[in-house]
Amino acid sequence: MTLYRHILRESLPVFLLALLFLTAVYLFGFFYAGARWLEGVPLLKVLRWLSYHVPGVLVQVFPIATVVTTVLVFGRLSAEGAQFALLSGGIPLYKAALPLLFLGGLLSGAALYLQEYLVPYYNERVRVAWWDEIHTQGAGLHRLARLQIPIGQGKSLYFQDFDWQTKEMLGVRISAFQGEEGTFLFAERGSWEDKTITLKGYRYYRVDFREVPRLEGAKDLLAQVRKVFRVVSRGEVLEVESDLSRARAIADYADTFSFGQDSLSEAWSKAKDPFLAPQERWRARLELHSKLALPLANLVLVLLAAAMALRYGRSTGLALGMSVVLALAYYGAFFLGRSLAGIGALPPELGAWGADLLFLLLGVRALR
Repeated sequence: MTLYRHILRESLPVFLLALLFLTAVYLFGFFYAGARWLEGVPLLKVLRWLSYHVPGVLVQVFPIATVVTTVLVFGRLSAEGAQFALLSGGIPLYKAALPLLFLGGLLSGAALYLQEYLVPYYNERVRVAWWDEIHTQGAGLHRLARLQIPIGQGKSLYFQDFDWQTKEMLGVRISAFQGEEGTFLFAERGSWEDKTITLKGYRYYRVDFREVPRLEGAKDLLAQVRKVFRVVSRGEVLEVESDLSRARAIADYADTFSFGQDSLSEAWSKAKDPFLAPQERWRARLELHSKLALPLANLVLVLLAAAMALRYGRSTGLALGMSVVLALAYYGAFFLGRSLAGIGALPPELGAWGADLLFLLLGVRALR
């Protein structure tokens, strides 16, 4: 227990400093990438936008901070010859790594918690704040013009243009199909707040495509046309409930850059959805297992980092360089596996877990 307390006492300050430094580097990267659009934006808005990145950044930097901590602490043990004292006392080196394995386990649990409860929400806020508050003022919906947006219950939303003065959608259409019968809502303009779409100057039609073939040769053409095309209603204002919120729509469809809005439970539901298209279910499986594999890297990297530090980490500079190489190697293998699974070259499970399995085997072998 004395050994474990000593290693934890040495490790925690190093870990906190590494975590703070790496988080700051990531946030500066986001700030630098968006600097040209941030001119003139109030500082408070910029800081709030950067703060929304923090939960997602923490999931990314936990493994790197764990590697840096392990390499520096065990590099110091190596420099002081402490590993020989441990072996002379009959203490296997893997036992010395147990405190950092415990820390890695806590970080894995924290990362999984963030993935489920915080990361999806704040990733959504990142995109909404960018398009609705920084890049434009309350006009983030303009990025969705001329796109087919599924809003749930088989409905899809489309609008032709956007009015920048009133912040309204122009030329709105909401369509849905049930069997061979389609329903179409047309409106001159519309607004979208939370999960309510308000249409102004709307017209509501039903079209029964099963009756279309009977138009040819119909004795009473007008009566047959009325069977195919039916005006259900028209009016000034109509509210349509959507399963998709305005914020989530902007987050998912405003650009091609995805932050991953789904929580673990949502990714699980998609991966098990029998009605999802095969390609979409394949991507959902890859997303689910990636969200599980990355947090557990905090555990698997400890063993290899400890072994490498004991062998090569006698100088601080070499130890820091080694930690960077290990982190880059892991993320390179992780994203390579994801890419191969994304094009169908590997099963989603193997593509997501391949880097973890590889580094776990290398760490166990190296430490032994």
